[in-house]
Amino acid sequence: MNFRLRHNLLITTFIIVIIVTMWLLMKGLSYSFEQLNTDNTKVLTDNEELSKEAAYTEKIDHFALQEFDNNQVLSHFVEADNYYNFKDSPALLINPRVTTYDQQGEKNYILNSKRAHYLDSGEVSFKGQVDVSSSNGIRHKMNTQELLIDTNTDDLVSHKEVVYFGENSKMVSEGMHMQTKNDKMKLTGHTKIHQNSGQKILTKDLHVDQSDQQKHYHSNNDTTYLSKENKIYAKGIDMDMNKEVMQLLGKVEILQDSGSKINTKDLTVDQQDGIEVYRTNERIHYQSGAANIHAKGLHYDAIQQKIKLSGGVEGRYE
Repeated sequence: MNFRLRHNLLITTFIIVIIVTMWLLMKGLSYSFEQLNTDNTKVLTDNEELSKEAAYTEKIDHFALQEFDNNQVLSHFVEADNYYNFKDSPALLINPRVTTYDQQGEKNYILNSKRAHYLDSGEVSFKGQVDVSSSNGIRHKMNTQELLIDTNTDDLVSHKEVVYFGENSKMVSEGMHMQTKNDKMKLTGHTKIHQNSGQKILTKDLHVDQSDQQKHYHSNNDTTYLSKENKIYAKGIDMDMNKEVMQLLGKVEILQDSGSKINTKDLTVDQQDGIEVYRTNERIHYQSGAANIHAKGLHYDAIQQKIKLSGGVEGRYE
């Protein structure tokens, strides 16, 4: 009995070992297939449109396409690492590069991005970060959900949020329209300018003119300038970023953290070499809890918090 019992136990143990081994093997194979599917899904997700539900019908590596105008002059050269065509979606370009040419056949602009859609109309719709370089050396960098290049006018248009990286600043707007042929841009809708020095400017429909080596930004809409110690309201803004000087246009109201208020118009904000100085030769009305002063000129060092009023100063103190 002891021998037979021992024999049965050995057989039972052997069978259990085989079952466990098979279960582990099947589990391992199942895990491997899951990992393979996960890895494939990750790659496809990274390319978004290349998902299992939207399999491409055609793929072209090292894609290149030339486009000509009505006079048979080369107008665009579209390149991409990969081209994917879909049944019910726009074609996808991976690492696209679009070169535009002027009427003399000279390079005008080059646009680079990580991906773009090539539309049936022949237009290219960029996604994410887009670098734009012109033949005259001007460079633009922006992030957007969608940036469309019009192959008829070469204009760049976005109706979605745009983050534009300007001179010592980052600008966020609700859209953008850029005329590449004359280096002029309009950041459309409500626009925020975040300066590297910490100030913030809120305005609307900001024009960016970089023609003839300018760095000129302007808007004729209500503008708010926010610094560490002051909040300034104006009717518009004109910025020369080459000189690091801006004009706050029309009626201007300066509100200090202390509660004091200054009313004037056409205020110059000088930001050269890290300073922040407000000045104007227009009439000044300064009001605080203890003073009510009228003058004809202002020099205000916002960093040092020193104000100089000039030109027939008249005041009443309580």
